[in-house]
Amino acid sequence: MSIREENKKLLVKYFADGGIRHCTEKIGVELEHIIVDEQTRQSISYYGEKGIAALLEALSTHFPWRYEPEGSLLGVYNDDFSISLEPAGQLEVSINPKEDISLIYRIYRMFLEQITPILKEWGYEMLTLRYHPVSKAADLKLIPKKRYEYMDRYFMNTGCCGINMMRGTAATQVSIDYDSEKDFVLKIRSAYMLMPLLKLLTDNTPVMDGEAYEGHMARTYIWDNVDPDRTGIIPGLFDEDFGFEKYAEFLLNMPVIFVENQGTPIYTGDQKTEEIWKETLFGQEDIEHILSMNFQDVRLKHYLEIRYADSMPINCVLGYAALIKGVFYQEEFLKELHKKLRPDEESIRQTQKNLMENGFDGTAYGYPADKLLKYVMEGAKNRLCESEQLLLLPLEKLTEQKKTLAGEYFE
Repeated sequence: MSIREENKKLLVKYFADGGIRHCTEKIGVELEHIIVDEQTRQSISYYGEKGIAALLEALSTHFPWRYEPEGSLLGVYNDDFSISLEPAGQLEVSINPKEDISLIYRIYRMFLEQITPILKEWGYEMLTLRYHPVSKAADLKLIPKKRYEYMDRYFMNTGCCGINMMRGTAATQVSIDYDSEKDFVLKIRSAYMLMPLLKLLTDNTPVMDGEAYEGHMARTYIWDNVDPDRTGIIPGLFDEDFGFEKYAEFLLNMPVIFVENQGTPIYTGDQKTEEIWKETLFGQEDIEHILSMNFQDVRLKHYLEIRYADSMPINCVLGYAALIKGVFYQEEFLKELHKKLRPDEESIRQTQKNLMENGFDGTAYGYPADKLLKYVMEGAKNRLCESEQLLLLPLEKLTEQKKTLAGEYFE
């Protein structure tokens, strides 16, 4: 057996192990924030006496562990959650997967209690928006991490929005478990099927590079113009034989941009995974690095990451997490949605294009967008307890009023 085939088997085994390890129907949440000056609304850099690095240092007294790759403080963490940084200093809170969404909220409130006094003292504000409200992405410095330096260099030649994606954006990500290859296939197809609707529901990009964004779902425009080799919909998603092996094939043919060599990042440019490891078997760290360099809207690790929502206020984040839980841990409802909508790659793209142009007045798979969203939310309630159903109220209100968070921002 060739090295390539052995590495493909290692990837498939890694994915299969994820199904064995994580089959308890938990929800993980990652929420990115933009720190700005309270008066000017300009974004705060990593550097300087009261930069993001200093903010992390002040927060570190609450945490037992620090993350300091390449000699710079880039994160702190404990058993419940971590605080890390995106390329231009966007502050990400990652809450470890929980079955109970109220526990996710309790952990987030703990984070707020830690950071709010510092922000008030320093005259800063923490925003949950997709894009910086005033600062332009090109004016923002990258944090001191080789990974981002190499990505920045690479994306200069793959699309027009690499700078915007890395420096300008903030997101909400929700992760879910899968318990088998069959379950994984149903869930990843469902995540892409619902993607246009959920992007609209979580659209929170009122401003882009200091100017009002007139359309809907700016995230889609940005990510579609970063790098086609690692964004969008995974090819062959609806093929009959789609599964772990096809996912592994995609990763083997994807350029990984850089590799780690004894802790030192080395730029590899457009060399594909299979070319870099043509004589070497993957270790677990290699696999985790390869997976981290895939930026598709839905990403497979030992769990499934649904990555396409904008950063939002916490009440909407909790509602979104409840919606994901209610829909994706209901196998029969997912199958019912597939039968109703009959998605394929082209219909997903067409639906996304329609909603970008028309918002809640658009159509999704032949149905009015607002009515289809209401149908999905009603279906989710069958899986949720009463307190979790109540979390859906902010999203139900947006849908009823046919209004996005971005629209509310201007009002």
